Amino acid sequence: MNCVRSMKRVLLFAGLPTALLFAVFTIQPSAQTASRHTLHGGYDRAHELTLNGTIQAAISQRTSGRPVGLHLLVASPQGVVDAHLGPYLTKDTQESLRSGQAVQIAGAMEKIHGRNYLLARQLIFAGRLVTVRSERGLLLRAQPLARPNTSKTTTRVELTGGAL
Repeated sequence: MNCVRSMKRVLLFAGLPTALLFAVFTIQPSAQTASRHTLHGGYDRAHELTLNGTIQAAISQRTSGRPVGLHLLVASPQGVVDAHLGPYLTKDTQESLRSGQAVQIAGAMEKIHGRNYLLARQLIFAGRLVTVRSERGLLLRAQPLARPNTSKTTTRVELTGGAL
């Protein structure tokens, strides 16, 4: 009797980790696919379009179901379009985008949570060209401006007032 009970325990303890490993390996690939989709939203360069319009509003507040980051509502001949610019624009660029301003946006349309968004790749406004996404549709982080070297080098001439 003890032998049967011991055998059941061994099978239980051997089967439980096996079942957990099976669950991890079957669930993980679908989770990776979902995260890859949200990173670049299935951007299709072959269907890229150029939209000319006027900025109605710049929205930076997070709203449920909407991709994270700055959105521009752009009035165009095709109607009002929600252009997603992402979270990585510099503060200077964000502050430069104003209502009533003419804008040209190159990007691809994508349906996310049942709504259409123009995933902006490039933005032209006020004589500026801003690249938001790579050609594959991946959001680009703004590169900080290179700081000039501010370390002071002291020379002997400075210390002695010019006399050596």
